[in-house]
Amino acid sequence: MLRSNSAARITQKRTIRPLYAWHSAVPYSAFLDTTAVGTTVVYPGMVAVKTTGEQQAVANATDVPFGLFNNFVNGDMDELGGGTEIGVWVGGRDAVFEILAGPSSTETPLDPAVTWTALNATRGGVALYSDANGRLTTTSGGGPQVARLIETVSNTKIIVQLVLATA
Repeated sequence: MLRSNSAARITQKRTIRPLYAWHSAVPYSAFLDTTAVGTTVVYPGMVAVKTTGEQQAVANATDVPFGLFNNFVNGDMDELGGGTEIGVWVGGRDAVFEILAGPSSTETPLDPAVTWTALNATRGGVALYSDANGRLTTTSGGGPQVARLIETVSNTKIIVQLVLATA
């Protein structure tokens, strides 16, 4: 259940939705690396990276991705309530997710500089990576691929296929 810390966010939707996940992806039970994340606002669909043990932090452009966050962390939609237990979606190439943009260009799991609708006609899809802030983007910052764009429904809604590559 989503809990809003702000009346303005009462209708906020989760920004990641599994479409093909029942045998292809699982929400991996992990812990938030509170030292690495600090007060960073995390939206579901942002790229997670393993730190120590089963702790997860927000990926940067060069990290090897572990999966996609499933929880709102910090900010107006903090689901943890002081805890550290989180879920991170992991899976193989059959795992397909719908990713929604957040309420603003600074609060989103999608790179706001990308015009997503222009990518729909790209044959074979578009490789997606993590930017320096853990958001999905089309430009590699040196890190491995996170996902492949299947369809852009609009600039605020995309469908992706996980490609959690290793280094």
